[in-house]
Amino acid sequence: MVYLLGLPVQMGGQESGEVGARARIKASMRFHASFDRGMEAELAQGDPSIYTRTSTQPEETVRRGLHTQGKTNWSAQGGVQGGAALHFTDRDAAWIFYRGEQNVAYKKSDWEGTISLWLRLDPEEDLAPGYADPLQLTTRAWNDAAFFVDFNQDGNPRDFRLGAFADLQVWNPENKDLAESERPLLPVKAPPFSRDAWTHVCFTWSDFNSGNRGAIARLYLNGKDQGQITGWDQRFTWKPEEAMRLYLGLNYIGWLDEVSSFDRCLDATESEWGFRNPGKLLP
Repeated sequence: MVYLLGLPVQMGGQESGEVGARARIKASMRFHASFDRGMEAELAQGDPSIYTRTSTQPEETVRRGLHTQGKTNWSAQGGVQGGAALHFTDRDAAWIFYRGEQNVAYKKSDWEGTISLWLRLDPEEDLAPGYADPLQLTTRAWNDAAFFVDFNQDGNPRDFRLGAFADLQVWNPENKDLAESERPLLPVKAPPFSRDAWTHVCFTWSDFNSGNRGAIARLYLNGKDQGQITGWDQRFTWKPEEAMRLYLGLNYIGWLDEVSSFDRCLDATESEWGFRNPGKLLP
């Protein structure tokens, strides 16, 4: 089932370049949570609900809704457009996630896509010691068929990093403790994050699950290309019986807003359009 809350059926009239860009990007959007109407995603090809992992022992317990004992909050004000946003206040908050099935257009071959979100924080002042992942997409673990964006565990300033880790048995079959330079990581030195302004984060991937090393994962910050991860065999064998999850705010302290997923690799111009037009993909 496709969930569409208040989206227009079509746009009439002669499309200008601006309207045309909006239409092309919107046509490829699979999921969008602006948080302005609550925690439920406004657009979802799959489940629009947020879930909380309330316990892991003796077995994992998951509840629909936000159940973090006040450590992660929905705030009616403070978002990138002045509306609502999520505010993460404690590194130890229970993990929250949206279900990825259908909301992320996974393909077994020739796979491409894009994830976009907005962050507001001072990494050096706000984050607790240790790694912090504003977003992680996986069925297993951070290093096993997973995408993530994170802040390094230390540094002044801390690096912001894109990770695109194929199946563990593909990229690190012996599960060795490898240096950062030997991992499919893209670090960004002195990234442009601030408490006073929102930063747009967009990462794309193309030619994944192709069987060759030409796959590319690319990171944009505020519409500017930060580089790419390439030269790896990017095999992501997400299985139907595995739970695909789009985690938000793992060990993170700060603000987060406007999370979107697209079924193709947006180009540099489209990423810049997204940065300059927050909130414009939905009415």
